Parts: sequence; structure tokens; C-alpha cells
Amino acid sequence: MRSRSTGVAGRKVDIPASTATSVASLLGRNKLLAGLEPSALARFVKELESVHLERKEVLFRAHEPLRVVYFPVSAVISFVSRLETGETLEVGLVGRDGLAGTAVFPGITTMSCDGIVQIPGLCLRIGADTLRREIQTLESLHSAIARYAQVLLIRSMQMSACNMFHSVEQRCIRWLLTVNDLVEDDAIPLTHELIATMLGVHRPTVTLTLRALHRAGLVNETRGRVLIRDRRKLEAACCECYRAMTDEQRRLLGY
Repeated sequence: MRSRSTGVAGRKVDIPASTATSVASLLGRNKLLAGLEPSALARFVKELESVHLERKEVLFRAHEPLRVVYFPVSAVISFVSRLETGETLEVGLVGRDGLAGTAVFPGITTMSCDGIVQIPGLCLRIGADTLRREIQTLESLHSAIARYAQVLLIRSMQMSACNMFHSVEQRCIRWLLTVNDLVEDDAIPLTHELIATMLGVHRPTVTLTLRALHRAGLVNETRGRVLIRDRRKLEAACCECYRAMTDEQRRLLGY
């Protein structure tokens, strides 16, 4: 997967405070930020800025100092593990449920994977050093990010088990359901190539899988877009991994 790195990623969005998409209004669209106490959020809200992320932008590289943290609003970011051979596999996924860049605790300054934008959209970003300072003084912020980091670990572990033991169709359904949750839209901008890269399979395999789901009445697809037709039936056709991940998220985060 070839991705472009822009240093500090994202095109800054200059938004008048009076519009519906001001930074203040975007806060409520990221669940982690929306769940913080107003007094805690007020400490660093002025340091947040809105940016638009494009697909394939690299937010951070594995083992390089983390400079910026991103709180997605409508963008979706993949955590990607890359082998020396160049092969890649998605090991995590972040959207409006949390943040990309949890390496902000004492003694932790780098991520162990690449962070790459898979679905373009809005994010709120803040300097990693600024967030580190706030974490040291705000217990509620420290707790929220620590619990989210635990959720990411649980997801990664469950994804590993799913990739090992379940069929490509079940893995694809689990991935579609997860992305659907993160974008809150039944029409998801996805290509066969992207899904194949994230699942670690060949593109023709994804094509056959989506055709089977289409014949079953679960999804429709047009060029570059997958539409969830029947969410309930899609969940019923999924393996237990999606339910296990969402149950743990609700237990730790409450949403």
C-alpha cells in the first residue's frame, strides 16, 4: 500500500465561529471528546484545530516520534503493520469513537504501527506534547485515553483471532460493520482494493465476497462505494468477533 506522508497531516479548515461546523460544534461529534467533563475540555479546547484529511495521508509512522494526535469526526484511520517484505495488514481502526495517537503517556512517545487515512473527512488535531501535559494534570482525560487505548488493544487481539480462524466473508462483514459504526452512514466510500489491503487478501477475493453479500441482500455496491442494505441481517451473518469488540467497548467507554 503506497501512502503519502505530509509530516503533520491534514489541510487546515478555516471555519467561521458562527457556522455549524465550527470547532466547538465538532467536539460533540467525537465521542471521546464529547464524554469529557466540560471543565477538563476547557483546559485544552483552544489548542484544537479542525483539519480535513485525504485518503492515504500518513498521520504517523511506526517508531517515529509522535508529533500530532487526531480526534476523527468523519474521517476513518487505519493502524497498519508493515513487514520488511512490504506486506501490510490492518491491526486497528479509529473513527469518531476516539483518537489516533495514544502514545502520549509518560515514557511513551512512538506508535508501533503506521496511522493511515482510509476514509477522508474532518478531524480535530492537537500537538502531542500539549496533550501529554494535559494528561499529567487532568485525571479524567488520562482515564478516558487510557481506557480507549485498552479498547484498541482488545480490538487488535480480537482481529488477530478473527483473521486466523474465520472465513474471508465473516472477516469482511466484521470490517464493514465496524466502519459503518465509525462513519454513521450506510453508504461507505470503499474500494475493493482498499478492503483487500485491510483484510490482507487478494482483490478478486473481495470482489467475490461482496458479490455473495449482494446476492444475499445484505449490501449494494457502486463504483467506490458500499451501501449497507440490511444491518440486522449483516450482524446475524457475522462471526462473534464484532459482538465481542462492541461489548468490550461499551463496558470500558459506555458507548
